[in-house]
Amino acid sequence: MRERLSMDKDWQFHLGDAVLLNDNSHDAVYGNAKAGGSRGAASIEWNDNEWETVQLPHDWSYKQPFDRENGVADFGYNTRGMGWYRKKFKLDPADNGKQLLLEFDGIATHATVYFNGSILERNFCGYTSFVIDVTDRAYFGDRPNLLVVKVDATVSEGWWYEGAGIYRHVWLTKKAPVHIADRGVWVNPIKQSNAKWLTNVETTIKNESEEIAAYQLISRIEDANGEIVAEQRTEGSSEAGKSVVVKQDLPIEHPVLWDVDDPTLYKLHSIVTINGQEVDSVVTNYGYRTIRICPDTGFYLNERPLKIKGTCNHQDHAGVGVALPDGIQEYRIGRLKEMGSNAYRCAHHNPTPELLDACDRLGMLVMDENRNFDSSREGLLQLENMVTRDRNHPSVVFYSLFNEEPLQGTPIGRKMVKRMMRAVRKLDSTRPILGAMNGGVMEDEGTVDVTDIAGFNYMNGGYDKFKEKHPNQPIIGSETVSSFATRSNYISDTEQQVFESYDREKASWGNTVRESWKAINTRDFVMGTFVWTGFDYRGEPTPYEWPSVSTHFGILDTCGFAKDPYYLYQAFWLDEPVLHIVAHWNWRGKEGQTVKVMTHTNCDEVALYLNDVFVDRQTIDIYEQHEWDVVYEPGTLKMEGYKDGQLVKVSEITTTDEAHTLRIETQKPFLLGDGRDAMAVNIYAVDAEGRFVPTNQSKVSFSMNGSGQILGVGNGNPNCHEPDNAMERSLFNGCCQLIVQSKVGQEDIELTVQGEGLQSVSYVIPVNAAEEMPFVPSISERYINNWLVTQEPTAERPDPNVTIHPTDMNSWEKVDVSFGALQMLRGVNGYVIYRNRIPMSAQEKSSNPYIWFHSISGDIEIYIDGKLHLKKFIPWSVDLEVPLQGVELDDQVTISVLIGIKPDMYSHGINGSVSIRMK
Repeated sequence: MRERLSMDKDWQFHLGDAVLLNDNSHDAVYGNAKAGGSRGAASIEWNDNEWETVQLPHDWSYKQPFDRENGVADFGYNTRGMGWYRKKFKLDPADNGKQLLLEFDGIATHATVYFNGSILERNFCGYTSFVIDVTDRAYFGDRPNLLVVKVDATVSEGWWYEGAGIYRHVWLTKKAPVHIADRGVWVNPIKQSNAKWLTNVETTIKNESEEIAAYQLISRIEDANGEIVAEQRTEGSSEAGKSVVVKQDLPIEHPVLWDVDDPTLYKLHSIVTINGQEVDSVVTNYGYRTIRICPDTGFYLNERPLKIKGTCNHQDHAGVGVALPDGIQEYRIGRLKEMGSNAYRCAHHNPTPELLDACDRLGMLVMDENRNFDSSREGLLQLENMVTRDRNHPSVVFYSLFNEEPLQGTPIGRKMVKRMMRAVRKLDSTRPILGAMNGGVMEDEGTVDVTDIAGFNYMNGGYDKFKEKHPNQPIIGSETVSSFATRSNYISDTEQQVFESYDREKASWGNTVRESWKAINTRDFVMGTFVWTGFDYRGEPTPYEWPSVSTHFGILDTCGFAKDPYYLYQAFWLDEPVLHIVAHWNWRGKEGQTVKVMTHTNCDEVALYLNDVFVDRQTIDIYEQHEWDVVYEPGTLKMEGYKDGQLVKVSEITTTDEAHTLRIETQKPFLLGDGRDAMAVNIYAVDAEGRFVPTNQSKVSFSMNGSGQILGVGNGNPNCHEPDNAMERSLFNGCCQLIVQSKVGQEDIELTVQGEGLQSVSYVIPVNAAEEMPFVPSISERYINNWLVTQEPTAERPDPNVTIHPTDMNSWEKVDVSFGALQMLRGVNGYVIYRNRIPMSAQEKSSNPYIWFHSISGDIEIYIDGKLHLKKFIPWSVDLEVPLQGVELDDQVTISVLIGIKPDMYSHGINGSVSIRMK
């Protein structure tokens, strides 16, 4: 049966290149050219005992100090560089004969993957998931497997913070020889009538065995209540080493449709049996829904017109860089849903699979975007990878091929798009395709009229002109707005590099929130918008550079704290009454001065009161809103919102006292004690009456007991240079955030927060019992397995320290002793020599090291650097510890093992793994 195991636990990590001593000898060059012969950090002998132990997902870049001299503004002034990851693990002998796949969800940026000393994959895109088949190269039993990943993050693909390292999950999947192929299930529900649907299923079955296999494929549909609503069985056979695609149509009546307001998911259980015995199964989540685009009236979901209310987003978050726990993906989508957003653009790259899972569950439409505009073999592979991975997600409704490419309006770009579209449609013809264009839309030989939708990045003034020229081409605002705001700030200050929040500040190419939404919402033929951006993100600190290290574009800051535009979008996008006051009322020392106050509301009229004294009442144009200059006096500013003359909403802001303590709010009520679950914990400064103090900037420290850990901290300040991997953080305008992850266990987490001059507060996060996800454990010992052994045994006792000529590849053979006793020595009466030369670190030499022979037998003499160290007769195989205490060890230690063998020995010589251990 299929197993899918997490590979996230306990990797050894080294930041920088793993430097290998220069060795140009024939032996080194010759060995490196052989399968399994990689040297340096990719070899089993490499000493990683002093490397850092890390857990995945892992991003090393955000943990580096901000560096104005060596960092790049677009990358947030965090340096990147190179890094190495190593994981040693064992496989059960029962796994021998199964197909073994390693799946990497994403590595930033260029990655070279070694397995057991050989390069098995090179990946050239930091946003592409990829799979490696290691079936032929795996070891079983005592012999460890070594997985090594060299990450070159000096290479960049974007102009934003991309992180560095294995920043998404890694998995090991074990399958029977006859199985469902990787990404081998494609579910495509087709509506037949109002009541009837056909669930088209294509299942690819692979036969990796050495003989023809007769199978039965069972496809079984389960609804949200766990009821089986359809099933089909198909008999077939597959030749050895071949794949077959099985097509099935499963009818279903009256399915509950997947919708943004009711995201109902179904499960397809795909089961393969041989002779009645189940050998493989896969569960695929999917949904029933229709999408349609009209050049005149826009986007339709389930034949219901739906204005796209979307945001563009990169993938980093405060405190964790791009290494987001799955729970934070859900937090971010949830924050956007609360704003009224119904769509998410993965800008400018396809996302981690867990983000799409969250969008499926929560009801968020997705524009899935390709990173590289490239019709070469590599470019098409990246594009096909995106489609085959993501096409079963009902949330995915658009494929975007590119973003703002110089070739977008040229004949060359046109040819590239055509080829790329053919590649997509070969795999999935159900979603419309577009490119996000910032020009070239009026060019006759460009890309715009080849794609299904014209994607407009900004260019608000071009909608009508384009519609006149291309009346049958649908239009979407693929990227809009680019306005600036700083959370809870109401005075722009160039020196401080902060912006006011009255929807007036914007980039030279952009528009205010109100301008952009009016242009889109008043044109039915523009199907909607993707605002730049939902969240602030690291890097690209437009329009400022240092000391700004993140952007000012976001509707929410990097923590997900709402800026004032969040409530303006709620007024635009929600049906319920919204009334938000744009200002705070803590202007101490400015009594008598005027303060600008603005509405963000969808009410018809708003009345304003200061300390219960009527100030004004105004009719509100939703696209204009309204502003007042109010003379500040401490107290309460109140707005009343009316619809059709009826009071429907009241909002107040009050002058608070000085901050007294802190309030803690969690994303969800508890954590699962599985060691993976995570949540955002928000910290707010409050006065003695519990009122939020939006002007407090106190430094706050944290401590924690129980089954949890703090992964990182943030505060949403685009100019803050405090470290994210710390146990303290300054509040920014009254707020900061912790990312808390559970440890394996069920002990509730007690979080204590202490602020400067503030009363400390403790908070208990309940931890509920949950099974730990099955994972592949790592082993830490260092193995010495590539030994030289004399090709011909000798009847006479040889010199155990005989010199080996550097070019002698014939009288000595390189062997991996973990495979067991050498068959060539069976029945021998004589002597053989085993030889190895191993590096020893200062730490190892000073830590009472010993050599552990996992299995050895014979008349044994062990020499260390030419000196006899141990002499022992072992008649049958045992494990043997050889202490090295008291031995003066060089940095390179030569081990020679002379073994006398008798013909009647069942096992002989070194016939198991050898490792270096420390007491």
